[in-house]
Amino acid sequence: MRSSARLVDLAVVFPGAIYALATKRGPLANRRQAMAMIEEGAPLKNVARALDLPLWLRRLPPEAFEKPIEDLPASENFTRRIANRLPGPPAHAAFWMQSVAFGAKACNEDFALWLADQAVFSEPGNPEQLFSVLAAYAWHSRATQTRAHSLIVVPWRPEIAFDTALCAAKSWLNRMRLVLQLGPGVMNDPWLSGGEIRGYSFVPLLDRMEILAEARAMQNCADQYAERLADDRCRLFSIRRGSEHVATLEIGPHAREAGMLAITQLKGRHNMAAPLDIWQAAYAWMAQQSGLRRLPPRVPPERPLDEEAWSQLMAPYRRRTNSAPWLPETAAHSVFDGFNAEMADLARRGGVSSWLFT
Repeated sequence: MRSSARLVDLAVVFPGAIYALATKRGPLANRRQAMAMIEEGAPLKNVARALDLPLWLRRLPPEAFEKPIEDLPASENFTRRIANRLPGPPAHAAFWMQSVAFGAKACNEDFALWLADQAVFSEPGNPEQLFSVLAAYAWHSRATQTRAHSLIVVPWRPEIAFDTALCAAKSWLNRMRLVLQLGPGVMNDPWLSGGEIRGYSFVPLLDRMEILAEARAMQNCADQYAERLADDRCRLFSIRRGSEHVATLEIGPHAREAGMLAITQLKGRHNMAAPLDIWQAAYAWMAQQSGLRRLPPRVPPERPLDEEAWSQLMAPYRRRTNSAPWLPETAAHSVFDGFNAEMADLARRGGVSSWLFT
C-alpha cells in the first residue's frame, strides 16, 4: 500500500482482494497480473477473476478476513442471491463468511445461501463443528437412494425455517444413534413381561427395527430414545389391539419410590393423550408383573456404537464431499456427545426451544 495509491484505494473498495494479495493467496503469476491490472485501473471484476475471488466478496468489510480465504461459490445465481444475505455488524462478518464457505463445501450452494440467511453469527464459532450435522442432514435430504436418507422424517429444503431444520437434523442424528447402538440382540431384557389383557397386547420394543416401526406406526418420538434405552434408563412397549398400534408405553424408575418401576409416559398416536380404557389396561397389566422392583445400574452397560454401520451410512456423503473430514471416521459415544453439545449451542444461538436439546 505504501508503494501504490491504487492499492490504497483497493483496500477501501475491495478489502478481500488486497487481503488475498497480502496473504499470497494463489499462484504468484496471478497475483502479479492482478496488481498490474490494479495499477492500470482495470475493472474490479477482472481483478477478482485474476485472484480467483467471487466479485460479491467486495461487499464484505475488512473484519471478514481473519483466515485464509477458502473457495467460495461464484455462480451468477449465487452472486445475485447472496447480495440480500450479507452480514449486518462487521464483527459478524468473519464467522459468516467462513460458514458460507463451509456450507457450500459440506452440502451445496442452496444450503450455503440458506445458512447465510440465519441469525446465528453474533458470536464466533467453528463452522465445521457447529454446522456439521446440519450440513450432512441437508445433503442426505436430497440423496434419496441412501440408507441415511431413509432415517429422515422432515427433509431439508431451501424454504425451511431454522428451528424446523435444526429439530429435524437432531431427530435424524438420534435415529442414526438408534441404528448404530441397538442392533438385534444388543438389548434382551425388557424388565417387564409382555402379555395380553382386556383385549390389548403389550409388546416390548428392544431393537432398532421394532422401535423404528413403532415410531412410524404411531407418528411419535419412540425413535428418539436410543440413549435412554441403551443406558437402561427406560423401556418401551407397544400397545396393540390385534395388529393395530394404539399407544406407546414408557416404563422407568418411579419418581418418588426408589427401586420401583412405574409408567412414566403413555401416549396415543401423534403423542396425543391415550384413552382411559388403555390407561386402565396398562395399570391392570402392571398389576400382574412380578418384576416391579428394580434398582438402577450404578454404571451404564457397555453398548458401543456399530462403527461399520457408521462407515456405511456416511460413505456416499464422504465420496461427494472430499471425505467430509469434519465428520469423525469413528463412531463413539464421545463423538455423539460432541454432536449433541454443538447442536444444543446452535439451538441457543438461534433461539430454538425444544425438548430435543435438553
